[in-house]
Amino acid sequence: MPQGAKGFRNPIVIHYVRDMEQARAFYTGVFGVPVSFASAGWSTLDFGSFELALHILSPHEVEEGPIPHAGLNLEVDRIETAQAEIEAAGGRMTELREAEPGVPVRVATFYDPDGNGFELRQPVAVSP
Repeated sequence: MPQGAKGFRNPIVIHYVRDMEQARAFYTGVFGVPVSFASAGWSTLDFGSFELALHILSPHEVEEGPIPHAGLNLEVDRIETAQAEIEAAGGRMTELREAEPGVPVRVATFYDPDGNGFELRQPVAVSP
């Protein structure tokens, strides 16, 4: 994996869960990725590589802080196909935001069976 000019490398995304066994089974089953390390308190799943996403604050945000739609976010070919797999595994979709000018993706918010949130995005062609 490439290394940053100042030596920063190997980024990971940390997604907090309440029930490790349930979460590990859900995410490996739904996303079809292998476990590279597993313990009661820490597990890693091998997606191959991740990108660091920089998210600008909305104009109405008064101060920096957690943004509701930032965190674990994966790209899929079709949200509805992934939704069926997620719901079959006990998860649920709570919101679907359609693409619009300047935002060339559909974004769906999901919760796993333990109530942990994550998002899926589907690129689409959008007019400026």
